[in-house]
Amino acid sequence: MIGNDIVDLAQAKQESNWRRAGFLDKVFTAHEQQLIHSANDPDCMVWLLWSMKESAYKLVNRQTGKRVFAPQKLVCHLESTGSETAVGTVFQERTYYTKSVITNQYVATVAFTVADSQPIDQFIIPFSNTTYQTQHTVIRATIKQQCAARLSVSESTICIYKNESCVPIVLVKDRLGSQLKLPLSISHHGHYGAYVVELPTTTSTI
Repeated sequence: MIGNDIVDLAQAKQESNWRRAGFLDKVFTAHEQQLIHSANDPDCMVWLLWSMKESAYKLVNRQTGKRVFAPQKLVCHLESTGSETAVGTVFQERTYYTKSVITNQYVATVAFTVADSQPIDQFIIPFSNTTYQTQHTVIRATIKQQCAARLSVSESTICIYKNESCVPIVLVKDRLGSQLKLPLSISHHGHYGAYVVELPTTTSTI
């Protein structure tokens, strides 16, 4: 099980004034607010924690079908942080594990159900165009290309759809009608997109 999120830091700075009265109290626990105020880069810490919550929320949605985002109930803990990566957990009724990539341009996080996750492909896509339709088209074309290459199949055998809970899935079909369903999580914000695909432990399934 997977979930992901990406935050374009320049876009976030334009869109969201997290210093406005009441924002932190609505979104973050007291411990998380302490992490923000004590961080060398409070702005980056805000969006790191936010991306952890968002990625875990997508994972919870995939598991339960519930689409209620209550950020304070997604409790973040950081196990290790560096200039380029962070590892942590998010707790909501159970523990979810997160790994984040930190750059000057974006923060991208993937959430897992187990600490030692199954094979995961994570890709970051820079966009020159910020319109939704363009990003939607580009990121899905890239997903199909990457999955086809990784699974050694034709792109024509791959489609991307959403199930009844609006959760995205990569569907791979062979000539005999066999199907392989791969969990997929997609995020885009500002000039960046990100996705993760939960690949099988062996590519001989199809």
